[in-house]
Amino acid sequence: MIERPILDRHRRGAKIRVLLDSAAVALPLTLGAAAIGWRLGGVAAAMAALLIGAAVLAVIAWRRGQRFDRPWLVSRLDAEVAAFEDSSALLFAPADTLPGFAGLQRRRIEARIDAAQPLDLRTPWSGRMILAAWIAGVALVLAAWLWPDPRNPVPPQPTATPATIAGPPRLTAASLRIEPPAYTGLPTREQTSLDARVPEGSRVSWSLAFAPDPAAATIAFPGSASVPLTRSGARWTAAHAAARPALYRIEAPGLPRQRLHRIETIADTPPTIRAITPPEQLATVTPGQRSWTPVFEATDDYGVAAGAVLRITVTAGEGENITFTQRTTTLAGSGPARRRRFAATLDLAREGLAPGGDLIAQLIVADNRSPTPQRVEGPSVILRWPADLALADGLDGMAQPVMPAYFRSQRQIIIDAEALIRDRARLDADAFATRSNALGEDQAILRLRYGQFVGEEAEGGGSTGGIALPTNDVPALPTNDSPALPTNDAPAPEAQERQDPTLGDGHSADDGHDHTAPGGAFDAARSFGHVHDDSDASTLFAPGTRTTLAQALDAMWSSERELRQGDPRAALPHANRALAFLKEAQQATRIFLPRVGAELPPIDLTRRLSGDREGIVARRLPQAVRPDPETILADSWRALADTPGKRPPLQLGALDRWVRANGGKLADPLALRAAIDTLRGEPGCGECRAQLRALLWRAIEPPVAAIKRRATPRAIGRRYLEALR
Repeated sequence: MIERPILDRHRRGAKIRVLLDSAAVALPLTLGAAAIGWRLGGVAAAMAALLIGAAVLAVIAWRRGQRFDRPWLVSRLDAEVAAFEDSSALLFAPADTLPGFAGLQRRRIEARIDAAQPLDLRTPWSGRMILAAWIAGVALVLAAWLWPDPRNPVPPQPTATPATIAGPPRLTAASLRIEPPAYTGLPTREQTSLDARVPEGSRVSWSLAFAPDPAAATIAFPGSASVPLTRSGARWTAAHAAARPALYRIEAPGLPRQRLHRIETIADTPPTIRAITPPEQLATVTPGQRSWTPVFEATDDYGVAAGAVLRITVTAGEGENITFTQRTTTLAGSGPARRRRFAATLDLAREGLAPGGDLIAQLIVADNRSPTPQRVEGPSVILRWPADLALADGLDGMAQPVMPAYFRSQRQIIIDAEALIRDRARLDADAFATRSNALGEDQAILRLRYGQFVGEEAEGGGSTGGIALPTNDVPALPTNDSPALPTNDAPAPEAQERQDPTLGDGHSADDGHDHTAPGGAFDAARSFGHVHDDSDASTLFAPGTRTTLAQALDAMWSSERELRQGDPRAALPHANRALAFLKEAQQATRIFLPRVGAELPPIDLTRRLSGDREGIVARRLPQAVRPDPETILADSWRALADTPGKRPPLQLGALDRWVRANGGKLADPLALRAAIDTLRGEPGCGECRAQLRALLWRAIEPPVAAIKRRATPRAIGRRYLEALR
């Protein structure tokens, strides 16, 4: 169906008339609402009112225009054009679907279609409604223009007599406007309180009103330059950049002394970085691994920069022949500005990582502080490729993820087992069994390490000698040049060969002394110290020590068995028992060396229980002296007391100088300075005295504990003591 241009023009004109009529009614009301929003909330509120009004206008106009459809046009044509003979609907029907009489009627109406050209089907204007809307809109605009600005209150006009106006000025209105730095992303705010807590670097603006107006006014900062107030009509304004915490007061000729107000600045904290992947700082290359993706997360109070620098260091070589190469690359972060994540995929071959080398990644980020961003270097994560993982082709299946230098301690196995038990509810069966078996492998490695001390054979290879029994539950690491420890009590063959049955100086080989040839083993414990042993666990090679270690190994074996079977709850008692045995064996091997001068003089047994005190000199302990700088705090605290009696004089000047000089030792020096200044200006204020005394109590350091000398006894007491002698 194709509409006739004449008929389509009538319907389109009706729709346009409705849209214009709706706009003529809604536009003045929307402008009035925007003016009210601007007066109450500023530009943002005005824009919000305009957007809401436009949306409401669009909805109303669309709903009013929906009724101008084809049925409406057909009904209006039948009513207005008599030549159409109530058959206007035939003009919109397809010509090939009409039967004979209907088609004949359609051709007759088409010949008369010019009769619809002079028609005007548009609805009339809503004149009264439009007039009322414009009157209401103008009234709203005038009301918004004449209404006082609540953000910038105008002081009330004095209505008193000229004699009252001529009095001293007084502060009648005050407001504070705080504009944080742009990099913080915080909005500008206004408040009527003159005390503020603002981000560091914020611009603080004052708007004050006096009655009557003084000749001049300033914002005075004690100890620094003042900021003059500028008069603009009935308002006095000034601005200041808050770079550090400060106290200030409003001063004007004739204005009564004002109390100090406080501006506290919030310092911008540097970003913090933590490693997400890998979860631990050290990771090991797995067989077949070709790439590595470390992931870092950086957080900041106001936002982290979108870009960061990743420092990549690759080491190669062993021992002292270690070389390293370093490069940096730029990373783009993802996520919100205050919590960004940075990830990089590193190709091991391209980075040059070889067996025996390390790949170290460290993230460097900066925050959005302007003009000097804060740069922070995060923790380093290491990917290590042990030399023993360089396997031949076809032997990859024989590799075991073992880290000899970083095997777990018995206490760590217990902690990990308890954590695994807590996580059992959110792990599937396979993951739980895998983690439990991994703990069993760690328990096996630890068992084999301790088994070397009692002569057990190592599984999968020979024993590694040169391991001394540690002083905690983590064994010491083996070294290549340390001698192997014997596994029984018999002396080594080379030591037997060095022993001589007949030695000089009256000694013999069987006299119970240790005679070691030059260059042989040297017993440092017996030469420079004495060993404190427990029961039969006397030395590393004593039967008691080996028995204790054997019991620990049995408990480790039971713990390993339960862990490999996927039952960490049953393994915990055995693991705890193994830790107790290890501690017992370690306590037996501790050596205590005496300090020079620690030996007490021998006791004279002939004077014991005799009461002879001749030659005994009493020592006087030194009295703890209170530091002089804090004396002013204690004296001021006593002077502020309300109790009757003699009190030291209150020296506010000396107290203020001490606070200025020692502000770094106080938790809140600004509050103490403000309280001192308030009491100086209002000496009779009891509440001010109580507040200053409370602040001084928190600032006074507790005295050093001292032992008082016993008082001299009276005559009767002396006679009693003489009788005891």
